Amino acid sequence: MTFSIETQPGLSIACLGGHVDTLNAGELENTLVALADTGENQLLVDCTSLEYINSAGLRVFLLVAKRKEATGGKCAFCGLTMNVKLVFETIGFDRILTVYDSRAAALAQIQPLSQAAA
Repeated sequence: MTFSIETQPGLSIACLGGHVDTLNAGELENTLVALADTGENQLLVDCTSLEYINSAGLRVFLLVAKRKEATGGKCAFCGLTMNVKLVFETIGFDRILTVYDSRAAALAQIQPLSQAAA
């Protein structure tokens, strides 16, 4: 699993790559929960380079999205690869989580707080 973080005013972007499974889901949870708790009000998880995710990783996605929403923030996912998109659709995550086709589409819809305040 690869993981990097980018920030924009009011928005944190977590870029995931590789495989998320039982062995590294704990690391992902620690990182995303910390980002959700201390980062910007909005969180975008960019899955463009994410090749595989199992139920342990999906649990982390759901946990972080609910945690972010519970504190008044927003969490969205973008750039799902075919494999990850199929998993999202099969278990219904595409209906309960905010999912955008691409980062560009997500950024066009997500309004950073600095722009919202203007």
